[in-house]
Amino acid sequence: MTSIIRFFAFTALLLLGQKGYSQDPNFHVYLSFGQSNMEGYAKIEPQDITAVDDRFQVLETVDCPEIGRSKGNWYTAVPPLCRCTTGLTPVDYFGRTLIANLPKNIKVGVINVAVGGCKIELFDKDKTSEYVATAPDWMKGILKQYNDNPYQRLVEMAKIAQKKGVIKGILLHQGESNTGDTLWPKKVKIVYDNLMKDLNLDPNKVPLLSGETVNEDQNGKCGSMNKIIATLPKTIANSYVISSSGCKAEADNLHFNAAGYRDLGNRYGEKMLSLLGYKLYNGKDFFRVSAPIGFDQVNSNVATGKVEMISYESKTVGSIRKANVYTPPGFNKKKKYPVLYLLHGIGGDENEWLKGGNPQIILDNLYAEGKLEPMIVVMPNGRAMKDDSASGNIMAPDKVQAFSTFEKDLLTDLIPFIEKKYPVYKDREHRAIAGLSMGGGQSLNFGLGNLDKFAWVGAFSAAPNTKMPEELIPNPEEAKKKLKLLWISCGDNDWLIMNSKRTHDYLYKNDVPHIYYLEPGVHDFKVWKNGLYMFSQFLFKPVDQSTFSEYTILGDQAQTNIRNAKYPQILPDNRVVFKIKAPGASKVQIDLGKKYDMSRDSDGLWTTTTVVINKGFNYYSLLIDGMAVADPSSETFYGMGRMASGIEIPNKEGDFYALKTVPHGDVRIKKYFSKATNSWREMYVYTPPGYENSTEKYPVLYLLHGGGEDQTGWATQGKANLILDNLIAEKKAKPMVIVMLDGNMGNTGGVAGFNENALKAFENELKIGAIPFVESNFKVATDAKNRALAGLSMGGLQTLYAGIKNSDMFSSIGVFSSGWWANNDTLSAPQYEFMKNNTATINSNIKNFWISMGGKEDIAYENCKIMMSKFDQMGIKYKYSEYSGGHTWPVWRHDLFMFAPLLFN
Repeated sequence: MTSIIRFFAFTALLLLGQKGYSQDPNFHVYLSFGQSNMEGYAKIEPQDITAVDDRFQVLETVDCPEIGRSKGNWYTAVPPLCRCTTGLTPVDYFGRTLIANLPKNIKVGVINVAVGGCKIELFDKDKTSEYVATAPDWMKGILKQYNDNPYQRLVEMAKIAQKKGVIKGILLHQGESNTGDTLWPKKVKIVYDNLMKDLNLDPNKVPLLSGETVNEDQNGKCGSMNKIIATLPKTIANSYVISSSGCKAEADNLHFNAAGYRDLGNRYGEKMLSLLGYKLYNGKDFFRVSAPIGFDQVNSNVATGKVEMISYESKTVGSIRKANVYTPPGFNKKKKYPVLYLLHGIGGDENEWLKGGNPQIILDNLYAEGKLEPMIVVMPNGRAMKDDSASGNIMAPDKVQAFSTFEKDLLTDLIPFIEKKYPVYKDREHRAIAGLSMGGGQSLNFGLGNLDKFAWVGAFSAAPNTKMPEELIPNPEEAKKKLKLLWISCGDNDWLIMNSKRTHDYLYKNDVPHIYYLEPGVHDFKVWKNGLYMFSQFLFKPVDQSTFSEYTILGDQAQTNIRNAKYPQILPDNRVVFKIKAPGASKVQIDLGKKYDMSRDSDGLWTTTTVVINKGFNYYSLLIDGMAVADPSSETFYGMGRMASGIEIPNKEGDFYALKTVPHGDVRIKKYFSKATNSWREMYVYTPPGYENSTEKYPVLYLLHGGGEDQTGWATQGKANLILDNLIAEKKAKPMVIVMLDGNMGNTGGVAGFNENALKAFENELKIGAIPFVESNFKVATDAKNRALAGLSMGGLQTLYAGIKNSDMFSSIGVFSSGWWANNDTLSAPQYEFMKNNTATINSNIKNFWISMGGKEDIAYENCKIMMSKFDQMGIKYKYSEYSGGHTWPVWRHDLFMFAPLLFN
């Protein structure tokens, strides 16, 4: 016994002596090598040496007594970062970008070994001696500082770094001296493979980031080499090319200037951040929003859990069934654990996750990082039938039905078995269910259908077996109270994405907290593994529902996007991501009332993310070098006096203008010759469902747009047809014809329609041109009680002018976000005088005088408030309504929704 103890003691000491250090997983180390652009050619400027965070460190690779540094020691990464007298390098701003965007507990260290003018062959350890022997004289001094072996110095320093931290990636900038060499990628691979071997690194976990030479857009002398560099990922699977497009160059067109190095370094950093899974989000703590590179790869340094196959008796099926069970590292039978039931897809079985997803490896790695609560994971066969194999016709009706039958098997057979065999909690708060594809649909169906059994529900790429949302969650209030987390994720190019989106839309509308996570991808394990990685970290611990909207990589494409346009994208909290391709632009902004500066990436793609945008319809413009233009990715609308882009933002209160399965009317575009203007004009006319086959005469609402808009506004921006379709279907409004007129009256002087001449011209157009044409060409009643007039903003003034002066022609008038101008007595005073002298007539004729505003933020609010006070003094009868939202289409849609039911009763 004593000898055994001595043996283990000796072994422990031997291992301790061999390693003798403990790596800090939060100290990320990056190796960098190459030629002069990696050395750093540009002059170091004051901004480059100030405010360098001491979390950013450099391991000195040569002795530099003149700057107080010695080889093999760590220092705050104040440049120079290569050798004693080199300049600014991309590594400087690579590190700064990481430090600015990583959690505060993470440090970054860099090791830079580079030789100006060298070919990649210098770093091939089998060719180094030969290369050094024939090197030009000017290079020999540099090589001597590396003891004539730059590769060996890089490895030597990397091994020192490994005693303190973990090598996370390799940066390369080289190629100028190999321009035209089509074998360059293979030569780089030799160096990369040697580094992996000599440093005992896993190529699946350590990416290679290779930057382009000075781009041809900067007249780069070696720009042609970038076509060869672009092929590197075909040779090294875990490699990524960093574009130099737009990065400014020195006059020699071979080297970047300081600004160019800063941009290029930022791009290296941004790519590495994405590979680490971190999300750039200004103003809040940075967090991981996707799985990092290597998350599903075996790590020999971490404790592992155990997977065992179990058999249980299924009374539901009448057979013995199988499941795989994962128990976590350090599993203790005396301790109780929560349980995650993890379901497969229609073509899989209890082994599908193990074959394609490596869940045990993903979970082991998460445990090692301290990001996971210890849990048991049960992977059953979700096809509840006696022959539950994934063979034959997997779409056969009995096999599809078996996935539904599994609900009973799960609840009455499997869960009781697990709770008897394993030390697990038996309450809903410690039970989760999740699955991929068909299993995702099962998870939603079973989890949401049994909220007394599950508090945690996840669906990765849910399949069409998913029940309709109204059936899934008939009682949203109960779901809010009982669900700890509802997770729905999918790849943006998954053909089944609509199953996830319709569920999300319903949850959003009903304020049920959930994570709706979209990522680049299709219907495959890349997406599902990432879903498991993200979802599992939330389980069985306190969650902050206020952060749910942050957990997504992509947003939904706006419904106002043109066909196949990926952007703009709307995030779950109604922030918007814009991406614009404009490689030749120097400044690009998005103008949504507020201007957002966009940042340019390496490919000339400009990006910005807005704050939360007002629900409903919003105009916007691109400002490219100061010029306002329409976004080519978005539908355009006539507004602001020109064709402008528009974006439709989801609105929980917008059900009244949603496209529904109800009878729909038609919108007709009619050209007519106006006797009032002696010219051809155009109107949009909505006719209600059943109009064509009806013999009745319909009442008419004449509906007017605002300044800078035209007759298309209410039909496109306003969705007037859908609002009326839905109101009529619910019998909340009478079937009516809506005539949407062009209120722009040509050269009438002044500003748009805001002067007496323009208002008078519109009154004439209404009486002499539009109304006679409508009453001659449509089945409409021609008396005042069947006529109404309404308009927004400028159209509201036109309504006040023409409606009040002709109150014998209309039974109702609606004034949306408008009012006589308080500071224009020349225009307003005669209107008030007319109303004062005709108060009794107006009150008698106008049965519904309805005034509405978009709250205090409406630009017409004060004018309207003053106008209504004058109405009160005169005794004019009116009704006032207010709906928060300002001077915008979401408000005016709601105005029509509220106004239309009052008409013609």
